Amino acid sequence: MLLFLLACASVPIDSAAPPDTDLPAVPPGVLVLAGGGSEGDDEDATAWSAGLYAALLEGGDVTGDGRVRVAVLSASDETAWIPTYFTWLGASEAFNQRVASAAAANDPALVTTFADVDAVFIKGGDQGEYYDAWNESVLETQVRAVRARGGGVGGTSAGAMSLSAYALAGSADYVSADVLSDACTSYLDDVSDGGTSLHDDFLGFVPGALVDTHFSARGRLGRLAGALAKAIAEGAPADLLGVGIDEQTGLVVRGSDVEVRGVGSVVFLQPGDEPAVRIPGEPLIWAGLGLDRLTEGCHYDLATRVANRPADAEPVQTAPFDAAHTGDWAASGASPEDEENFRWVVQRSPDTYALRGGDATPLLPDAFGLMDAHGSDRRGANDEVAFRALYEHPEALGFLVGRGGALEVAAGESLVRLGASGAGAPIATMVLDAHSATWRTLSPSVSAEDSGDGALHAAGLTGVTLHVLYTPGDARGLDLDDRSVHP
Repeated sequence: MLLFLLACASVPIDSAAPPDTDLPAVPPGVLVLAGGGSEGDDEDATAWSAGLYAALLEGGDVTGDGRVRVAVLSASDETAWIPTYFTWLGASEAFNQRVASAAAANDPALVTTFADVDAVFIKGGDQGEYYDAWNESVLETQVRAVRARGGGVGGTSAGAMSLSAYALAGSADYVSADVLSDACTSYLDDVSDGGTSLHDDFLGFVPGALVDTHFSARGRLGRLAGALAKAIAEGAPADLLGVGIDEQTGLVVRGSDVEVRGVGSVVFLQPGDEPAVRIPGEPLIWAGLGLDRLTEGCHYDLATRVANRPADAEPVQTAPFDAAHTGDWAASGASPEDEENFRWVVQRSPDTYALRGGDATPLLPDAFGLMDAHGSDRRGANDEVAFRALYEHPEALGFLVGRGGALEVAAGESLVRLGASGAGAPIATMVLDAHSATWRTLSPSVSAEDSGDGALHAAGLTGVTLHVLYTPGDARGLDLDDRSVHP
């Protein structure tokens, strides 16, 4: 396995004391985290957002004044739609509270405004802007007071990201390709203050976790792995949990129990035994991360890190995998046509999702590959279809190969070397291995990444292994025979 020293220069996360890895006691109020995307129409009780957002109100009148009041927070222009939606869902009153600066966040009048608030909902926007304006303010204190008295607190997109113990709240956006090409990418720094983009001194209501949103639509699996690696290098617990929430999907958190609701899926990503390799200017390398991907109705326990199997889940029965191939074999991330060199080819356009056999010779057995996996016009569909392909063939390895990445296997060998294609910056390849998966589910809803015929639904799998690998020029690689990573 891979054993290296962490080599990025790191900036400690904000708090002076090391974080406590034990989950703290939490108030009784519910948390609601949505992954972004358009809410359903009001008066539509079947919409994904109806049941999810209604959960924010389940505590009822926690202030005892005979009303249920919801404060809708933002830092930008607002409309009456979200407050109207909450009143339709059962609130007595809901109102917008725009707080666009640190001065506004420290207005003493906020104490009176929030004195009879029973739930708070943070809109989407810029989580870095929220952090800069609201951290250590009167507003943050009032939101904490709502939480402490058992009120609901929720948010969508940036609002949901702001609720986790470690908030990715810098002033620059970044994509998976950035960190897969440079483990120490400056996109993970907060350019507004020269420090880290990861903060553990904000709201922090989801203990032991780092939350990302718009997850599949924006292909953020690599981004989440990179953020976890940086947070751990800067002092976060070594078992920090990554949570990636799809659009039109969300979580209802009650104590340590997390329920998934909505159209898509939620990824729970856990570091394994191996440390991440982070060298400035070089691709991220991180073997052996554990991954659970859950769909509507599934539950996850934040305390035990165990996904609880729903009654309708199917056990995964993995067929023995076949590593045999003939001749030298190679595929380039810059060549989408090389997807035909795998046993399985994932069709994701123009009209439907489908899985078929490759038509090249030789074929890499029991595997599928998605080339140019992080291209702006492909990355969302790629993440979604990769897990759907694993759902259908859990014995297969899934390779998400960036434009600058390449794979090769020598004739008569079983070791896949993961290097560079020469087309752009070298980039790590993400490898999905479901041969130890335990159970699977399929969302009842059509995926937002569907091409139009309704064939693509988000797939859930527990017990998947994620490797982030870049192994050029030596004997390191992934062994097809036993699925192990070789040093």
